[in-house]
Amino acid sequence: MAKNTDLSAFTQDFQRREEPCIAVFGPEGSGKTNLAATAGEWALANGTTPGWLICDRKSRKTVKESCDRLGLPYPYMNANDFISQQDALKLASNEDTKVVIEAYKRTMTKFIEAAVQLGSSDKINPIVFDSGTQVWDWIAYSHFGRKQDVGKSRVWGYPKQDWTDIVDALQHKTVIITLRAKDEYQGDTRTGRATWDGPPHLGYTVTSVVRVGFDKKGNYDDHVERFYLDVVESQDNKGLEGVDRVLSGESVTFTNLLSMLRPE
Repeated sequence: MAKNTDLSAFTQDFQRREEPCIAVFGPEGSGKTNLAATAGEWALANGTTPGWLICDRKSRKTVKESCDRLGLPYPYMNANDFISQQDALKLASNEDTKVVIEAYKRTMTKFIEAAVQLGSSDKINPIVFDSGTQVWDWIAYSHFGRKQDVGKSRVWGYPKQDWTDIVDALQHKTVIITLRAKDEYQGDTRTGRATWDGPPHLGYTVTSVVRVGFDKKGNYDDHVERFYLDVVESQDNKGLEGVDRVLSGESVTFTNLLSMLRPE
């Protein structure tokens, strides 16, 4: 019996195929959304327009202010909130787990449909999740409701795969994911460092993780000079992994970051 030697489904091309997917985390007011907004400069240079999946309502104001300050065109963003204010009020007082789960399943359906729509457009790049922390919570709620006692199931079960599938589906686009920061723990002990508030396997689904922050003390002639960016993890450029303050002040832009992570 002749062996099947058809190798058409395989390749010997090892060139990088996926586009950069960069996670940005930091405390409130550290410039996460502003950094993502500066991606409009990169988009303009590449003949595209950013597409935003706005999950935190206040982000709209920050994006507009950043674009106005930089003289950039406004990006595309979801016209309606994924959860309306009316739905949010109903969910806040609802203790019926089944109702809460169904509500967040509808929310995630809206989010995924919006992501697919942006991902299907040639003129949209990059795509910004603002914030990924909120998306991670919605994913968990869509499986378990707002329970606090689901343990590892919330962290490693269905939510983990849902997050992975969403990010993988957009690997043909440059993606920026903002996340809130939280205290890092080893067991029950705080390490004194901050980490991202979101999926624990984040580093397996993105190509780089960066941290933004700002000095609360110190004398600065310009308020902008307080801000800085650290590279926490990076598959894009291993030489920068673990390096603090690779960018600071006005140099904290997406174009500068990407040029360091992927000089080619």
